[in-house]
Amino acid sequence: MAKIAKTGDRKKMMDTNKSTDCPRCSKPTRIVKRVKDRERGIPGGVYISCSVCEFFEKL
Repeated sequence: MAKIAKTGDRKKMMDTNKSTDCPRCSKPTRIVKRVKDRERGIPGGVYISCSVCEFFEKL
């Protein structure tokens, strides 16, 4: 019998304790880990990313 994940009803809050504000739109950013994107020529690594204005910068 398959296990059912019990995370569907939980609200996931974004952790903004360590994040800075976006230099473009001043909304809180998040720290993300990205894989290499050969199509766009972006190296993989740890980035700060803004989900509002598509800003990202390598840490």
